[in-house]
Amino acid sequence: MSELRPDLAALTRFELYFSIRQFTRTMRRFAELFDYDYDMVIIFFIVAESCFQAIIPLGGAAADPDSLERAYTDSMSLGMSVFNIGEACGIPRETVRRKIKTLIDLGYLGTLEKTKSVYVPMSALLDERMLSAFRSYSADIDQFVKTVQYYSKGGA
Repeated sequence: MSELRPDLAALTRFELYFSIRQFTRTMRRFAELFDYDYDMVIIFFIVAESCFQAIIPLGGAAADPDSLERAYTDSMSLGMSVFNIGEACGIPRETVRRKIKTLIDLGYLGTLEKTKSVYVPMSALLDERMLSAFRSYSADIDQFVKTVQYYSKGGA
């Protein structure tokens, strides 16, 4: 097996370091929103991922907030069932059901009337504490990308 070039070995170490750092910082940041209940963090992320996939087609829509929210909640692919959330996170379904109820009570999740799917309401995404956590997350990702770019060009 061939040895890694020194610059590639450094890049790999930085990628590993920053990816682990990104994960732990993100978990701590969002755990603070959910009273350090890490099951709720994982459930929220799984539902949020699904919702973000549903809004990709909306792109940079320059509509008023009410029209955007209507388009968001009318998306056929928005949300997930409790069963699918449990499957995705490996947490027992009854625990998932209880945690979802808590997240709904806190306003971070909701259920769609038509499909009973669990989703992240726009109001949760626009909550100042949530926006702050996402801003910090984005800044960390930006730093990670810049570091990878720097070392992949032979820096340091």
